[in-house]
Amino acid sequence: MLTFKSSTDRPIAVRIGLAVAALVFLMLVVSLVNLYGLRGMVGAVDSASHSAEILASVNGATGRVENFIATRDQESLSQAEGMVATAIAGLTAIPVAEAQSLKGSLERLAAAIAALRVATLTMDGETENMTSHYSRMREATILVEQGIADGLKGVDARAAEHEARVSNIESAHRILDILRNGERIIIANVAKMLVTGNGAAATAARNASAALAPVVEQLRELMTAPQERENVDQLATAVAAVSLAVEHLGEAPKLRGDEALRQLAAVGDVVERLEAMLAEVEGQVVHDASDIQAATGLLHNAAALSKRFAERVATLEAQTLSFRLSPSAEVAGSVGGILDELTRLSRVLPSSVGLQAKATPLTVTDQIAGYRAAFARFHQASNALIGARDQVRNEARSAGLLVARFAGQARADALVHNDRGMLATILAGSVAILLAGAIAWSTSRFVAQPIVALASVMRRLAAGDLNAEIASAGRGDEIGVMTRAVRVFQENALRIRVLEAEAEAERQQVQASLERMVAERTDALHHQTEVLEAQAIELIQARNQAETANQAKSDFVATVSHELRTPLTLILAPLEQLSAATAPPADWHVQVDRAQRNALRLMNRVNDILDFSKADAGKFELCPMPVDLNKTVGVLAEDAAMVAEGKGCTLTCSIDPALGTVFLDPRHFEKILLNLVSNAIKFTPAGGTVHLAVTALDGERFELAVQDSGIGIAPDKLPLLFQRFSQIDNSATRHYSGTGIGLALVKDLVELMGGEVGVNSEPGQGSCFFVRLPLGAEQNTVTTETSNMHERSSPSTASTTEQRHLRFDDGRHVSRNDRASMDDADEQHSEHALRSKVLVVDDSPEMLGYLSELLRDDYSVATATDGEQAWALLQRRPIDVVVSDVMMPKLDGFGLTARIKASAGFAHLPVILVTARGGSEACVSGLESGADDYIAKPFSPLELKARIRAALRMSQVQTELNAKSRQAGMAEIATTVLHNVGNVLNSVNVSAELVSSQMRTSKAQGLGKVAQMMNEHVHDLSDFLTKDHKGKMLPDYLLKLAKVVAQEQQGIIEELEQLTKGIDHIKTIVAAQQSYAVAVSIVETVPVAELIDDALRMSAGLLARQEVTVVKDIADLPLLPLDRHRMLLILVNLINNAKQALDGVIDRSRCVTFGASLADGAVLRITVADNGNGIAPEHLARIFSHGFTTRKDGHGFGLHSCALAAQEMGGSLTVRSDGAGQGATFILDIPLDAPLSKR
Repeated sequence: MLTFKSSTDRPIAVRIGLAVAALVFLMLVVSLVNLYGLRGMVGAVDSASHSAEILASVNGATGRVENFIATRDQESLSQAEGMVATAIAGLTAIPVAEAQSLKGSLERLAAAIAALRVATLTMDGETENMTSHYSRMREATILVEQGIADGLKGVDARAAEHEARVSNIESAHRILDILRNGERIIIANVAKMLVTGNGAAATAARNASAALAPVVEQLRELMTAPQERENVDQLATAVAAVSLAVEHLGEAPKLRGDEALRQLAAVGDVVERLEAMLAEVEGQVVHDASDIQAATGLLHNAAALSKRFAERVATLEAQTLSFRLSPSAEVAGSVGGILDELTRLSRVLPSSVGLQAKATPLTVTDQIAGYRAAFARFHQASNALIGARDQVRNEARSAGLLVARFAGQARADALVHNDRGMLATILAGSVAILLAGAIAWSTSRFVAQPIVALASVMRRLAAGDLNAEIASAGRGDEIGVMTRAVRVFQENALRIRVLEAEAEAERQQVQASLERMVAERTDALHHQTEVLEAQAIELIQARNQAETANQAKSDFVATVSHELRTPLTLILAPLEQLSAATAPPADWHVQVDRAQRNALRLMNRVNDILDFSKADAGKFELCPMPVDLNKTVGVLAEDAAMVAEGKGCTLTCSIDPALGTVFLDPRHFEKILLNLVSNAIKFTPAGGTVHLAVTALDGERFELAVQDSGIGIAPDKLPLLFQRFSQIDNSATRHYSGTGIGLALVKDLVELMGGEVGVNSEPGQGSCFFVRLPLGAEQNTVTTETSNMHERSSPSTASTTEQRHLRFDDGRHVSRNDRASMDDADEQHSEHALRSKVLVVDDSPEMLGYLSELLRDDYSVATATDGEQAWALLQRRPIDVVVSDVMMPKLDGFGLTARIKASAGFAHLPVILVTARGGSEACVSGLESGADDYIAKPFSPLELKARIRAALRMSQVQTELNAKSRQAGMAEIATTVLHNVGNVLNSVNVSAELVSSQMRTSKAQGLGKVAQMMNEHVHDLSDFLTKDHKGKMLPDYLLKLAKVVAQEQQGIIEELEQLTKGIDHIKTIVAAQQSYAVAVSIVETVPVAELIDDALRMSAGLLARQEVTVVKDIADLPLLPLDRHRMLLILVNLINNAKQALDGVIDRSRCVTFGASLADGAVLRITVADNGNGIAPEHLARIFSHGFTTRKDGHGFGLHSCALAAQEMGGSLTVRSDGAGQGATFILDIPLDAPLSKR
């Protein structure tokens, strides 16, 4: 028998499982119903989707067809066919009944698209045929027009020839009239002579006969036909016989008179024959004039017909294009009318054998007929295209309607299936809701309520209420188990509460102890953190200070090396010379004096360094003793005043009378005073003042102040003044020497003596250094550290005045002997003009004097004290080798070398650098700057001379190589000469043709007409001029004619002058180009503005063709002595270079700017700037090299020859450019006082 457990005894999991199983079964039934409805709806949706795809394909195909009709894009038509094929393939997803009707519509649509393609291909083919026929009609039209133009030219030539013949005939008639008049005059005078024996009649006859011969010669030039030439020869013979008879008429009047009359009769006969010939020629001329007029009329008519034909051909093309864009019957009729008119015109178009030879095989009529047939076929294809387009649209509309109808049916089926699925879901959902409600009530009654009660008990227990009552402990399910477990928890909690009370007391004791320990440890940690942070900051500062000190020490070592090596060189070099000499030289005392002086200077430098090292080690001894300030300061001021005077400045001194004897260390005090005064003298320029003042302050201290009017100090540099190893200017181009330890030593000594030091200064206003020291007492003798070091003698104990002066010497003041050496070197320059010329550059006057004395026996020596002065001297005097120091003011040795090597005029000049900087890095820096050699101090005099000789030999070899290069460039010279001469010859030919044309058309020929008119009225000339209308106008006509002839003569004279200048330019170009091969200079006074104008005139054609604007900024310069040929060579080449740089410039106006001025009053500077393509930075250094060019058609000779020409004139040619596209500026500097050997 089956038994059922109570619901309270059945496990909760079993009860929940049964409820879930019932819900799952119900949901499964609902899902099956929904699946059935969903399948039906999916099928309907798929049908609708396929219909939409087919409809999209049909619409897309229609759009592609419309696009094809608008653009004739064959790709669009192919895409349309593909879309239709895709739509037909997609019919398999549609029921058969609907698919069959839709398939038929789509196939008709595909056929219409195929017909559209055929019609389009036909139209394209016929378009090509019409284009071909149209091109041939145009060719025929052009040939006809050319033939007509040629005919008109021929007729014009015949007309010109006809006019010339008419003019010759008129001139011949006038000459024959002159001959008849002369014949009558001679006959009358001969008869008068024979009858009366009058000598005047014989003279008149001779004059008349003498005038006939030139007239006959004029007739000979006009009548050139063989028969005419024969009669003219007979006429000349008869005239000569008449002249002979008349000439001797006085000897035998009767005989000579008869002879003259017979010859005159012969002359008359010949004149008659010539008149008859002229009449015959006039008839031919009249007939030719009629022919020319008729031919001209026919050609003009033909030209009008040809123009009309060409216009109708152009109209035909326009109408055809209009029909292609918008076909219509009206446009087609217009095309037919134009073709009919062209057919009529083609029948009357002119033709000749020459034109037929040039024409195409088909005639114009055939081309018109072919065009007509092609247009008819095009018209038919166009109609077919329109029909196919309409069919495509209709079939697309029909297919769209079918697809829309099918899609609507599919959507209706989907809605039916959707409604069925929703109804089934509602029913199943209602059942599920009822079942779920029952399950929820059962779960709440038997599960939820007991759990809620148990949870309430657990909350009370958690809140500390351990006396709560626990029910349902007797149930056999999971709730009963949980209730019993909670009861066990309640019992344990009661026991734990007792234990916690006991542990809490112990915990509070331990916590108090721990809090005290944490507070103590936290305080200790904060203190350690602060200590570590302070140590880290100190370490960073120490590291920065160490790096700064290390760099300062490195600079200090380099400076000290320079300060020590220079006097060391001037000690060793003289001693080496004296040691090498077999006998004492004449100037041995000068050499010994130089060595001694530099030894003392070296000792002072070493003493300064030793004092500084002592101060750095804290081993200074302070030995106070009574010191008379007036005497000590006065003596030192006197010595310093002499040094200041030698520099060109003034030193004054004032001492407070209240100050007498003070207690201080005299040696340290003098060191302080020496450093401050020498520093002030060093930084005070010539003409400045230095004031030394000693004043009492407050009875316990006194102040030593040194005020100068020097350069002053910038505010940001003041903190560096008294730092060790620091100098305001520590560069290689510093203006002032020194080791940079003087003021730091002053600060250490002043602080050692219990005083203070400071400075007040403003840039440009001078500086005031002040020292405040205690007056001291006799018992205040302090020693910083006992030392057994040997003390050197104080500078104040020097035995000679010169030694005392050396205390203030910075190595830049020259002695009398060294100044004499430099002066002797300058004086011997003119005596050794043929020697090699050495330029010595050094900022140390003593080193400069020594090197001048060392080299003056072998070379002509010039000197400079800095790089800028050396560069200026190079512009004025020829130099063969440069010997330069590195560390110099303004421009150092590296900068001077770089400037020399960058200049085209001095790049060949060898440079030897002499410096106190040792080491391979300094040597590499010198060689990289362009130096040819590098020698370090101290050096051997023999080594220096050997290096100079080697440099000169290398320069000579380079010169020989340049000469060979000059010879190798002779072929290029010939090319350049021919090119430039050709340009000038073009202008010469133009001027010559212009002069010839003016001579041919000169109004002076009118004088012949005046002479003829006056000859006709030779017997009544007075009446003719006063009474005849033409005669009265003759004087005014002669005046006007004279003015016109004068103007013509002036124009011809100007053209002849231009022609002469062109020829002179040719000679100038040849001479200038020859100057490259033969370095011969011809210096003449030249106006610079005219020189630039000549160069521009020679290049005027090039600049005009390029539309280049020329701007001139030329100062008002006097006549200057220049080599005209070389200057023209340079300017013409620079203009040509600028023109080539402007080729291709289209984004801005092309411009070339010329400038001319005098730089420093002694150097002519000409600049040529363009705004063309510019020069890349990597090309600037090689732009003047022989053979270097950036153009494909260039030969690399122009700028190279310019640089050589500038160098041969003693000048230089340089270039500036900011890069590609930024233009370029060429700068030509020519020193006006350069020696003729260089120019």
